[in-house]
Amino acid sequence: MESAGAEPKGVRGWLLFLCVTLTVLDPSAVLINLFIVTDAAKPYFARNPGFFRLILVNGVAGITLSVFSLYAGISLWKRLPGALTVARNYIRTVFAYSILAPFLPRLVGSTFHASRETFALTCLNSLFTIFYLGIWYLYLNRSARVRATYHDNR
Repeated sequence: MESAGAEPKGVRGWLLFLCVTLTVLDPSAVLINLFIVTDAAKPYFARNPGFFRLILVNGVAGITLSVFSLYAGISLWKRLPGALTVARNYIRTVFAYSILAPFLPRLVGSTFHASRETFALTCLNSLFTIFYLGIWYLYLNRSARVRATYHDNR
């Protein structure tokens, strides 16, 4: 139990929620989304090969980011040395991907029409993701619990 006046320490509260999010919720959401989108998009692959490349690149990126998310979450949960650096680097990587995502259809050779249709939706999704990442990044940098829990690991 934490004594009154002492900094909170340990993987509890919002830090525990972040660990669960990184190890369970985010990877699960990516995989579920990947299966749903791939299944819904299959009829369009023959008409638009660029669309298949887009789903493929997005899927590979999603799986890669999910593995990184698991690693960051487990590192935080187990309080491994460098866990904060790993978590911050994960957030920075997803941030960079979120900026790149709206332009991905054009980069993989999708038609202009398909790119234009998805651009606005992808931009909105990227903005929500960036906002979400910003909150967690601020939390990792300003939380007394995080500071006390990982002080030995810096």
